Amino acid sequence: MDITQELIDYLKKQFPDKSPDINDKERTVWFKSGQASVVKHLKQKLDEQNNNVLNRNIIQGDVR
Repeated sequence: MDITQELIDYLKKQFPDKSPDINDKERTVWFKSGQASVVKHLKQKLDEQNNNVLNRNIIQGDVR
């Protein structure tokens, strides 16, 4: 599966990783934290994906 930077940017806007509001209920805090965690995970996978492509290109001598 290919993850794009555009997807990550969209998800960051939809589910920002920000401090909870003092008035948020505990359940809301955990829910928002889970959303941000998914975005972080996908960003990590994108970085790995891009790193693998770069490494593959270096190994194959296809660096431009």
